[in-house]
Amino acid sequence: MFDFLYDTSLFVTFLMVMVRTAAIMFTAPVFGSNIIKPHIRMLFSLVFAMIIYTSVKKLDIPDPSGPMLILMIGREVILGACIGMLSQMLFIGVQLGGQIIGTQMGFGVVNVFDPQANISISIISQFMNIAMILIFIAVGGHLLLIQAIRASFDTIPVGIHAINPDSFLYITKMFSTIFVTALKITAPVFITLLVLQLVLGIMGRMVPQLNLMIVGFPIQISVGMTVLAIGMSYFYIVFEKLMHRYFEEVANLIRYF
Repeated sequence: MFDFLYDTSLFVTFLMVMVRTAAIMFTAPVFGSNIIKPHIRMLFSLVFAMIIYTSVKKLDIPDPSGPMLILMIGREVILGACIGMLSQMLFIGVQLGGQIIGTQMGFGVVNVFDPQANISISIISQFMNIAMILIFIAVGGHLLLIQAIRASFDTIPVGIHAINPDSFLYITKMFSTIFVTALKITAPVFITLLVLQLVLGIMGRMVPQLNLMIVGFPIQISVGMTVLAIGMSYFYIVFEKLMHRYFEEVANLIRYF
């Protein structure tokens, strides 16, 4: 397993495997969380690289030059980051959905710190973020991610190969799915709260003496929390389907490269 320490070609092959694996691990959901220390993520990358390296086609570069190594490392970093960030889009979409729900319920000013993204988000968004992390692990998303890392080396061997420009166009189009994902996740609560706000608005016009700030705020919170609790089973089903679809998109992205 450690033959690469004595052969330049084998060492370059292992280095490329290590770089791509690390780029995916640092940008992928769960593994790329700021909660996990960088040296722990690097250790995971090293272990996975040593396992994957044994089945990767070896390069024949006995005397690589500096510019060649830089180009090869840059290619592997771009490829790994694209694969990891495409998987991360699903989590970004769900967090956006939670932010919309939180604003509608009146929690727009109640923010908490998200250690995974290193930003402040609404409390509903953080709740949905934790829920989808648990669902991601429960349905084997972390295993699918490891399989995607391994499959990338079967489809895209390490070495000097031109990157297809269509792959970047494909990634740009995938960013548009973030908003669609947010709408799918927030649909039950979003529609319910929208109807409730319309009803409260009509009541406010019919009964001007009614103080909507005092009456409407607790109603919005109670109705929103109730629908959110009831819709968690729907959230699980939709998230699982979306997750499998996103890993199909990752496979398509690998083919583009």
